[in-house]
Amino acid sequence: MSKVFEEQAIRFLRGEENPFDAFVVPDKPAHEFAQCHVQEVHGDQFEQIGRVIDKYRFPDYRTRRQLHETRVLIVRGTRGSGKTHLLHVLRQRDTPTPEIWVCPRYFDPAFPFAEYLLTELVRTLLSTEDVEAANRLHWCARELTRRMLVEAVASLDLPQWLQWSIPATDAWSLLRRAARRQADRERLLDDLGAGFGRAPLAEICVRHGLSPAAAFGLVMRHVERTELGTGTPVRMRREVLLAFAELALRNPKTRQAPGVHAAEPLPWSDHGDSSDRLASLLEQDFVQPGAALPPARAELVSLLLQTLAEVLAAAGVPVIFALDNMERLLAPRGPVDMPAAQSFFNGLAHFLDQTRGMLMVLFVERGLWNEFGSAINTFADHRLRQGVRVRDYGCVWDLELKPPTPDQIEQVVQRRMTPLLARVPGAEQLPPCFPFESEEVREIATAGVDVLRTALLRLRDRYDELVLPDHQRAQTLGDSESAPAAQASDADEAADALRRAWDEAAATGRRRLIMSRRTSLAQELHAGLGRWLELLTGQRVNGWQLSEARSAVTFGDHPAFGSVTLATWRDENGRTCRVALGPILGEGRSMPKDLEVKLSSLDQRPALADQLVALWPVSQGTIEAKQLPPATRQIWEQSAATRPVRLCPLPMTDFAWLLGFPEWLTQHAAVATSPDVLRAFILQRTDYLIADLAPHEEAKIENVKPLTTDH
Repeated sequence: MSKVFEEQAIRFLRGEENPFDAFVVPDKPAHEFAQCHVQEVHGDQFEQIGRVIDKYRFPDYRTRRQLHETRVLIVRGTRGSGKTHLLHVLRQRDTPTPEIWVCPRYFDPAFPFAEYLLTELVRTLLSTEDVEAANRLHWCARELTRRMLVEAVASLDLPQWLQWSIPATDAWSLLRRAARRQADRERLLDDLGAGFGRAPLAEICVRHGLSPAAAFGLVMRHVERTELGTGTPVRMRREVLLAFAELALRNPKTRQAPGVHAAEPLPWSDHGDSSDRLASLLEQDFVQPGAALPPARAELVSLLLQTLAEVLAAAGVPVIFALDNMERLLAPRGPVDMPAAQSFFNGLAHFLDQTRGMLMVLFVERGLWNEFGSAINTFADHRLRQGVRVRDYGCVWDLELKPPTPDQIEQVVQRRMTPLLARVPGAEQLPPCFPFESEEVREIATAGVDVLRTALLRLRDRYDELVLPDHQRAQTLGDSESAPAAQASDADEAADALRRAWDEAAATGRRRLIMSRRTSLAQELHAGLGRWLELLTGQRVNGWQLSEARSAVTFGDHPAFGSVTLATWRDENGRTCRVALGPILGEGRSMPKDLEVKLSSLDQRPALADQLVALWPVSQGTIEAKQLPPATRQIWEQSAATRPVRLCPLPMTDFAWLLGFPEWLTQHAAVATSPDVLRAFILQRTDYLIADLAPHEEAKIENVKPLTTDH
């Protein structure tokens, strides 16, 4: 190879970014991710997990018993071995139908495990943060509705079809067009039966003389005839199927077909956004009217989770819960939180027993997995080891990511260099690993490399040695040697870092608040309230001292609204007062129900709390009972006057930082920020809110307990 080409290529590469700088994959992959991926790295594990997921794809699903049992896969590897990278590769692979990947960002043992998963599943289905989520949701809705419409239209005889299709203008026209309308029916069935087309269903229906409203009516009639019974599972399936049908047939851009009269108004036009009916699933009771023994809260949650999995399975869409970064979930402050780990694995074991058709994939660091040993009892251990049997591989349940081979490292180098070298003049004269020699790459890969990240770090540094001029190279190496940064000793710099991270967490919370229904954020809000109050334990307000905080204390039978955060206060006379903090998250017609459920927290036996603070989301300012919507105000006037309860505004700005607070606190606990510094920083920004949440003397609560009382 000519030295001229080498020097020319080096000069070109000096103006480009180091292709080996991307060695840590973030939670969401960048658009360059595909250019960094080499399928041979962890290819065997990728193949096995893909085979397992395909086993959960049931295009001909009809009954629950056809669903595969819910199972767990464990993917273990040392830090930097590529666990998160493998997760992204799995999520981006080509599949015959979409897949629902649910990736929780937190875990709070105060929440029942099934409620935790249900909320995360609904949040993922309705997410507007993920650009692909809307496409997946509409694909599922379209495919389910298409299948139901095929069966519904095929079941109609000619007179029935004439009644459902768009009518002619006069009797003579009706007689003349009967044959044509029958042909319309056949063409409609052909188009609907064509499979995975792209045209909106509403447009297809109108094209063949069936209005969207009539199509929805046919689906409703079909669901009522096929989903027989009055039990809770049947009522859930009906509601979920109709929610998907409503989403699929809502198409405001549908144009009227030539010669077709305008369709009647849509029967669901007062529901607002097309996904509202799905979003409100968490807020419904699903209790059979007049039932002598209504289902318990845990049963409702499991049934709704199972129903969603069944309906998605009917469209061939698997549901995968992927828990990456387990240290953030179960060891947020460094050491493993053993009570949280025990709660997690016990809840997981019961979830496996109670559901079908879902897959759990745990991506966990090898050393952390060993620490979990004492948290996994025999009951959970047996269920974790059940695995999934797939052809060629047998029982798959525990996969370990091994160090990359020299051949694989060489393929990584070629993959990352190829886009750059393709733009170099005379690239055909250069070796595929340029500026490295092949032997040099293999030497880097074999010199104590235990994980892919180690090899990438070495390749990054060696690349700069080969490409940058001498004076820049020395500076880069000097910076590299001093890379482990010490914590800033200057108090101003530390405070500035806290402030920047706080602003970022609040901005993320605001974005999620705009893009999500508030009910789906309930668990994270309670987790934020609980962690915030824990940090402020010992704080005094109006003669009361905060002594304990518990996030997400659940009560009653309503999964969405039956949660409060409990703060216990003590005064200087030794009395205690338990204050339940109940954020009102129901919107529109759900708001009165939410308030009614929160008020019932004071009626629980044994007593749950002595006071209730109803935290009311507001844009800004205060909230008074007269400002509540009429139906909600009626609930308040009927029930709140005789109870120790008060309204407290929760501005959206506070809602936002509470959503981001657990992750913000974990981040700064991980870098050993002083608890006193964190506490002072938090008090400076939130002391106004803590004052509103302390016991109020004007309530004159007779039920305040002495310090010696056992709660």
